[in-house]
Amino acid sequence: MDERHDTPSGPAVKKLCERALLVFGQTEYERLAQISVSHLYNLRKSVPYTRKRRHFEKTRSRQTPIGERRKPAPNGRPGTIRIDTVHQGDLDGKKGVYHVNATVEVTQFEVVCRRASLREQSRRSVNII
Repeated sequence: MDERHDTPSGPAVKKLCERALLVFGQTEYERLAQISVSHLYNLRKSVPYTRKRRHFEKTRSRQTPIGERRKPAPNGRPGTIRIDTVHQGDLDGKKGVYHVNATVEVTQFEVVCRRASLREQSRRSVNII
């Protein structure tokens, strides 16, 4: 039944088995027409069933923008933060500071910080302006 109808839901298979028995008189579906839907799902997970009928779906392609700079669209949901960084520039061979601006899009709460460098280890302490 699953192979004929492209693996429908459990209740649909039960109705199809009942219809095959009552309307068309196909006695091979008599036992399947009488079992519960949950037991039908248990039968689908059994080893003999999975050996005989395997189902594979191809990977669906999806375009993901990488490195795209755009303002987030939170749609009124809290928790979306926009982070902007600006490098002040170098002077006489010395590195300038980085200004980091974090803004919560919904509440417009803003935190402005400055750092001498933007390395992984420098995230521990931040000078808040």
